[in-house]
Amino acid sequence: MGAECLRPPLMQPCFQYSTCQYRTPFTSATKQMVRINKRSPPHSPAICCQQVATQSVDAAAQHQQVYSWKRPKDLARVLAPSHAPPIVILPGFGNCSSDYIAPYGLKEEGIAHFLQQRGFAVYVVDIERRDWIQVARCIASRAYWTGKSTVDPGYRWYLHRVQATIDKACKECDSDQVDLIGHSAGGWLARAFVGDALYMKSSPKVGSGSAAQLHVAPGLGVGHLPSRAHEGVRRLITLGTPHLGPSTGGRDMTGGTLTWLNTQWPGAFFKDQGIQYTCVAGQLVAGNKEAANRTLAKYACNSYREVCGDGHGQLGDGVVPRCCAHLEGADNLLLDGVFHSISKKGTFAGRSQLVWYGSDDVIDAWLHALL
Repeated sequence: MGAECLRPPLMQPCFQYSTCQYRTPFTSATKQMVRINKRSPPHSPAICCQQVATQSVDAAAQHQQVYSWKRPKDLARVLAPSHAPPIVILPGFGNCSSDYIAPYGLKEEGIAHFLQQRGFAVYVVDIERRDWIQVARCIASRAYWTGKSTVDPGYRWYLHRVQATIDKACKECDSDQVDLIGHSAGGWLARAFVGDALYMKSSPKVGSGSAAQLHVAPGLGVGHLPSRAHEGVRRLITLGTPHLGPSTGGRDMTGGTLTWLNTQWPGAFFKDQGIQYTCVAGQLVAGNKEAANRTLAKYACNSYREVCGDGHGQLGDGVVPRCCAHLEGADNLLLDGVFHSISKKGTFAGRSQLVWYGSDDVIDAWLHALL
C-alpha cells in the first residue's frame, strides 16, 4: 500500500446529510466512522477514512461503492439577508470563470446564477483556462522539485486577480467585506490570500505584534509576512478543496506550496480573528484500483492517489478524497452523492450528469454558512 492518508478525526463535529440512497456493500462501516467523528472525545483511538475503508477493501473490489444525492425534505431554500456582502467565487485549478457563470454556454446552469436567484451579489475571479500555464513559473524552479514552493511565483497572478475582484465587488456593492467561495484549488488559494499581508491595507512592522510570533517559511519575503486576516474577507467556504496532502511518504503535488500553506496558516487559522471557515466535502465514490478502466471508481482511485498518496478504498467526490477536504477548527460538512465539478471526469469538454457542489439542488446544503 502507498502513502496513506492517516489522520485522526477532527475534534469538532462533522455534519453529514445522510438522507441519500446508498448503493454500497459496507454502509454500516461508513456510518460508524461518521458517528465516531462526531462524538469521540480527544482521548479516543484515532480512526480515519483510510482505516474504515480498508476494513471492506475486498468488498469494494467486487462492487463499485457509489452514493447518490437526495435532497433532504427539511432543507430550506437559503435567501440572502438584506445586509449580505457580495460573494466572490475563486475557480479551481484548470477552471475558468465561465465554468461558474455560464457553463457550456448555459447561464441558467451556473452556480453564479443560482446564487443570484437567492438574492446574493456574485462576482467570479476573472480566469481563462489558458491562464493556468503561469503555474509553470514554479514548476520550472528548483523550489518546486525540492518541495519548497510557495505561492510565488506560480500563483501570484491568481492572488492579484482575487484582490482585483474584491475591490470591484466592494466598490459596486458599497461594501467593506466580501464572502469567498473557493472551489477545489480555489479553496486553498483563498486561505493563502486571506493571510498574505501583500493585500492588506496596512500591516504591522517586522518584529511587532502577531507577525513576529508566527512561522515564516524559507523564501517568504518581508512584504508577505503573515500577520492578521485580510480585513476585506468576512467568511470563507471551500468546496471540494484538497486542503491536505499526504501525511506520510507521498509527494506534495503542488511542489510544496500546500505544505507551506499548512505550516503558515494551519486549519481555520484566522477563526479567532472573526473569519468563519466552512469546508464542504463530497462523498460520492470509493476509489478502487481493481475496478475496470474508465469507470468512476478507477478514475477516483487515481485522482485520490495524486492528492493523498493512496486512492484505493478512499471515499470522496470523485476527484478529492474527503480526508483531505476538511480543516481542523472549521465547520465541516459532508455531502453524500455530490461530484467534484460540473464537468465530466477527466475533461472540461463535457458536462457531467452528476450533481455537484454548485447544483441548484445542492447549494442550500452549505449556503447557510453565509447567513
